[in-house]
Amino acid sequence: MSRKARVLIASYTGAALVALSIFSAVCYGHLRIYRRQTGYDAARAFEETVGGIDRLSRSLEKSLYAADGGMCGKVCAEICADARTAETAMSALPFSTVELEQIRGFLGLVGDYAYTLCREAAERGFTDEQRRDLAAMSDTASELAVAVRRMQTGVNEGRLTMDSREAQIANVGVDEELRWLSAELVDCEANFTPLEAPRYDGRYTAVEAREETPPDEQTARTLAASALSAAPEELETAADYADASRLCYRSGTRTVCVSAAGLETLTDSRLVSEARLSEDEGRAAAEAFLAQQGCEGLHLEDSRQSGALLSLRYASAAGEVANLDKTVTVTVALDDGSIYAYDACALSTEAAAEGWDGKATPEEWVPAGLTLEGVRKVTLQSAGGRSLPCWELSCRGAEEREVTLYINALTGKQQEIVVE
Repeated sequence: MSRKARVLIASYTGAALVALSIFSAVCYGHLRIYRRQTGYDAARAFEETVGGIDRLSRSLEKSLYAADGGMCGKVCAEICADARTAETAMSALPFSTVELEQIRGFLGLVGDYAYTLCREAAERGFTDEQRRDLAAMSDTASELAVAVRRMQTGVNEGRLTMDSREAQIANVGVDEELRWLSAELVDCEANFTPLEAPRYDGRYTAVEAREETPPDEQTARTLAASALSAAPEELETAADYADASRLCYRSGTRTVCVSAAGLETLTDSRLVSEARLSEDEGRAAAEAFLAQQGCEGLHLEDSRQSGALLSLRYASAAGEVANLDKTVTVTVALDDGSIYAYDACALSTEAAAEGWDGKATPEEWVPAGLTLEGVRKVTLQSAGGRSLPCWELSCRGAEEREVTLYINALTGKQQEIVVE
């Protein structure tokens, strides 16, 4: 090799090493910035968690002394906001919070309970039972606040170490002698005493578990075969979808699940090409399928087309009452008219038609700025799963906006507002 070639190789090698050194230094600098930023984010998430739980404890304590309706409603709003803040901040901590289900469940229950009480409390204050529930929540929140403040002091003094997402993912930098914040929270969770669920109409309302009767296998297979237009012996059992209350079968790209009440769901995973059928033809296919399932007395509530899929939502009806909490959804593929999806989990023909107060007239419930266009009786599902009898007022507002008001027939109060 000539001297010139050796000089060139040495020069290029040196230049490459210098470039690699500069690149490594830049990357290391970015890595330091990233680590510092994630450390700040973790510390801030924990500070917000502690602050949210501490404020929640004080808000719950206020509820013990709130006397008039206005203050009771204001305190409920504060409790709900503080519980949501603490729950959200906890989800941003740099470790899995799946193990903290009791603490997170408590925050969710308190927030939902206060949210549900807001309107009622603002009108007439708290009942004795509600005050007892709030007092129990206040005691639990106070104990939890003391525990997390102690952890905060431990982190600030260096006795507890904040967890790191980087170490968790890479499985490096784990020192068994360190006391991690996540371990301290898990210990707190283990000693946490869950509250007895209060009686209220909300998302966390305690509901008696109903004993589900499993369907007969031969009957379920025959019904599934009819829905899929296939021979019963051709169906493949879809055990990954089944449970104690239903049996599921698969044929090609479609899967159906059958319960003791009948066909429950149907799903298709195929790609749908461009639409060749009209919306009316799709609706006819959906209603023919519903008739095949023995679904009668249904009223079309909503129709939406997305690409080549037409989704139709029907509500059961009993006389002049439309049960909007008892619905079935059918999705039709407009390329060939086949049923792409079917969901009858919420379908029921049972109605709650009683409870309407005939003394008031619908016009009395229409706010200024709205024009009443239609009235009908319906049932809605409350947050706790109850069927509520309501008046549905179809109105038109400014700029021709469609506004639907739902008035609770038992109380005469607005239950829901939908703006299209």
